[in-house]
Amino acid sequence: MHFTISEQKLSHAGCILIAGLDKELTLEPGSGPSDAFLVGQVTTANSRLVFDLGQFPTIRRYTLCHRYEPFWMKPKAGSRLKDVPPETQFLLAELVNGHWLLCVPLLGEPFRFSLRGREDQHLELLAETGDPFTVGTGGLAAYLAYGEDPFEMMRQGAECVSKRLNWGRLRREKPLPEFVNTFGWCTWDAFYREVSAQKVRAGLQQFAMGGVAPKFLILDDGWQSVERQPTGEERLVAFKANAKFNGDLSLTVEMAKQEFGVETFLVWHTIVGYWGGVSGKDLHGYDVKDQMRHFGEGIMAHCPQFNELWWGNLVGFVSPEKIGQFFDEYHAYLASQGVDGVKVDSQALLEGISHGHGGRIRVTRAYRDTLEKSAEAHFNGRLINCMSNAQETWYGSVSSTLLRSSIDFFPAVSQSHGAHLYTNAQVGLWFGEFMHPDWDMFQSGHEWGAYHAAARAISGGPVYVSDKPGDHDFELLKKLVCTDGSILRCDGPATPTLDTLCIDPTSEDSLLKLWNRNGSSGILGVFNGWGSRGARLGATYKPSDIRGLKGERFVCYSHLRRKLDVRGLNDEQFIELGAREFELVTVVPLANGFAPVGLADKFNSAAAISNFRRASEISCVLSLKDQGEFLAYSENRPKSVRVNDTECEFQFESATRALIVRLTKPGTNDVFITW
Repeated sequence: MHFTISEQKLSHAGCILIAGLDKELTLEPGSGPSDAFLVGQVTTANSRLVFDLGQFPTIRRYTLCHRYEPFWMKPKAGSRLKDVPPETQFLLAELVNGHWLLCVPLLGEPFRFSLRGREDQHLELLAETGDPFTVGTGGLAAYLAYGEDPFEMMRQGAECVSKRLNWGRLRREKPLPEFVNTFGWCTWDAFYREVSAQKVRAGLQQFAMGGVAPKFLILDDGWQSVERQPTGEERLVAFKANAKFNGDLSLTVEMAKQEFGVETFLVWHTIVGYWGGVSGKDLHGYDVKDQMRHFGEGIMAHCPQFNELWWGNLVGFVSPEKIGQFFDEYHAYLASQGVDGVKVDSQALLEGISHGHGGRIRVTRAYRDTLEKSAEAHFNGRLINCMSNAQETWYGSVSSTLLRSSIDFFPAVSQSHGAHLYTNAQVGLWFGEFMHPDWDMFQSGHEWGAYHAAARAISGGPVYVSDKPGDHDFELLKKLVCTDGSILRCDGPATPTLDTLCIDPTSEDSLLKLWNRNGSSGILGVFNGWGSRGARLGATYKPSDIRGLKGERFVCYSHLRRKLDVRGLNDEQFIELGAREFELVTVVPLANGFAPVGLADKFNSAAAISNFRRASEISCVLSLKDQGEFLAYSENRPKSVRVNDTECEFQFESATRALIVRLTKPGTNDVFITW
């Protein structure tokens, strides 16, 4: 049974899902009977259109992600449609019949659509071109899906949307840059804009002394040659580094690589050169124009003064026709200095400076396409997209895939840390089908360092810190980083468990529960998201919270409590956590009386296992990616354990059936067990 519209009601199999639908919204087939697209068309062309999406009469709860400024999204949970904020870019509703309704506003030249609530409990679809001189009569407005399994709905829905948009590609179709599998350091919170060549050296020296050396480095804001303009904003005036680097970045790159073993050196710049753009009088040939910032009404509803905040109202704007040349020449110069990639910030600024240039979709497409091509040509695709949480970047990235999915880690804002995790996980729920979420840096020596470290272990994204020199927790970092500088990364983006999708763990009496996979095993993360307010909260978790696990019995290892037990798929365990507390639980299928947990002294222990197989009923073989404490559950005491072809001692605890082998050789260790 397909979606149908009759008397302004959208139904599926006799169930009314939406009532009061605008007559100017029509259905277009999706990929099957349980999804469809909405197309909005009017008769009079304009740069701004509004369509009534109506009411959801059977809604129980929803979760959504909305922008509250151009660059970032945050989640919101609720039940009343009037509370849906402007700039909502994703909405998933749980209905009273236990099914789910997915509603995602879309885009296509010249319009970009977003959702917002109305006081009469209706939703509206707002269409904007971002340019009063660019008009149209409508276009592809939204994607709808209805079903029992929201995770599968989003996976299939993303495939359908990607095919229909015919612009970017899905996350699974794009390779990640290789540096995400290694530990990194970013200079931002360490030095902010006061970074210098000497400070970079000092920072690397401290890591080397602690025995956990970064393999990739991000030189953040503070290295470029910029000048303040008479109108107040700072603009890029040269490709070369500033005086703090003696005008020559190659010396710092060479030092980092040759003296400290950095393998990938990335540098920061904004998508328009610098915060205030490019100085046309200093950098010639790019058709630079002074452009006023004009963000749309959705952004202005959240932040009415945004056009005047932070960097001034003027931008030195490289024309869309010249931006390909600018990126190519800038990146060629950086590559000649030894730079291996770029972190490109302020990307959503483009929608606010598209007046007179064909609108936000056209401008962003021109910038995105040429940025990605330049990163491919000069850096083998090593690109971190940042401040880019507008739909154009999520849906319009053809080759790049790494994207910062939340606003920054804020060391001094205690209430931000639970929200940081909640935001990244919720944003990854739908948008993680298109790009790979990067949960940002953190500081290991910070009072919230362990909390963030555990979150990065389950995130599935890169692991990098912004430690100030001398302010480290190296024992904590060793729970994330192997002796060769690699990290133990999960298979995909971490997302909330099914029972917490429509709950806000930063304000409701509920713990944040995340799940991820490592091959046939899984990992659960449970976090108190209430910041420093001191509330102790409880929740239950079970192996089936991890989607797709195979088997009937599972070994569960709680890392902080160092507890090993066996549970059925739906056997619940209660946990209570206070402020800043968390737990990580590795869940491994129990087969033939054996389950390898992995390296118990790593947060993501099971990710250290490779090449596991039962050679026979009385033996098994596996490889561990590093030294440390190998932990497994064994119903019977082994007769022998060999490591790298040498028989070794082991510990077996008959009460818990825990098998413990201490591996002392850095790097790969092959383990052979016989019973």
